[in-house]
Amino acid sequence: MNNPFISYSDEFSCEYLSYVCSLNRGVMAELPVKGVDDSIKGKKFSEIFSTKIIIEDIKKTAKKYGVDLSQYEDHQLPKIIDRGLVCDDIKLKGLSNKIAVKYGNRLGLILLSLRLGQKENRKARTDWDNSHWEYWANLNTVILVGGLASSMFGRKLKEQIQGIFDRKGAKPYNIVLFENGTYIGLLGCANALMKDNETSLVFDFGHTMTKRGIVTKSAEQISQFTTFESTPTLYMQDKFDTDEKKTKMALSLHKNIVKIIANTYKEASKTNEPSDKIYVSIANYVAGNVLNDYRGGYAKLCVLGRDYTKILTEDISGELHKKVSVKLVHDGTATALYFSDIENSVCLSLGTSFGVGFPDIKI
Repeated sequence: MNNPFISYSDEFSCEYLSYVCSLNRGVMAELPVKGVDDSIKGKKFSEIFSTKIIIEDIKKTAKKYGVDLSQYEDHQLPKIIDRGLVCDDIKLKGLSNKIAVKYGNRLGLILLSLRLGQKENRKARTDWDNSHWEYWANLNTVILVGGLASSMFGRKLKEQIQGIFDRKGAKPYNIVLFENGTYIGLLGCANALMKDNETSLVFDFGHTMTKRGIVTKSAEQISQFTTFESTPTLYMQDKFDTDEKKTKMALSLHKNIVKIIANTYKEASKTNEPSDKIYVSIANYVAGNVLNDYRGGYAKLCVLGRDYTKILTEDISGELHKKVSVKLVHDGTATALYFSDIENSVCLSLGTSFGVGFPDIKI
């Protein structure tokens, strides 16, 4: 099946994705099933389903159930729900089931609206044409990754999605849950891009955390994978009232990226011999060496120069006093590359927002 979301760059001789593939910009203008959660009508998908939205709802609903969550940090709350689905605490189990059912239904309604491509939803998505909707109509498999797709929470989401499609009598997607997705972006990059008998550093610069690892590939498979401690992502502000402030923040972000990569290279060199090739998954759309300047915390890096890959490569090489090469990959694509053997599929990351990747892309 032809994938209208994948474009081709003549300049860099590679395929790439643009923000057109994003689900966050979709609108539930018309409900595919009424009476399930009518409150989401007219809202963007980004306003319906995300980790942040779920966390805030958990805190609000916990008060109604009399569940004390004061000892937990916000990022731990989805895991609390995961455990609550199988615990003996009636209050926590009630809270957990309420949240899992609600957001499983919402995810089901989103996916069903994509499958059906109703008239009002098509009109609300002005950057899609019929080919984009036909793609989702004929898609076979949806791979769910990320913390929300893990363990019992993920299973409950899948169960509710199936229920929404059954209620409509529509052909369901084959929902595949990948439960251990913490380092999947690193592994996807390594799987698709690294050469045999190569040992390289791989990074995943997300919106909230930066993951780091060193990978060895042999016999066309990953033979060794070692992770380093993840670090919080800094300088993610994406709205500025002056160009000067935007440029200043972009420089701070860039310097931090260089620092993380260079320091990791030095750390890894104490026990390994990493190659001069460095692979970087980043939460931004990437066409060859060029980042997309449309939106997101990493978009501001575009003010430093069009070819950000070249800038990053030169500054890391200078910091290490050694020539290296850097390959940038859109984070959704990096994740999807791990599933390159699954045909007619899309990979959805359930994280800070919807991340989308297509396993059939050739980069």
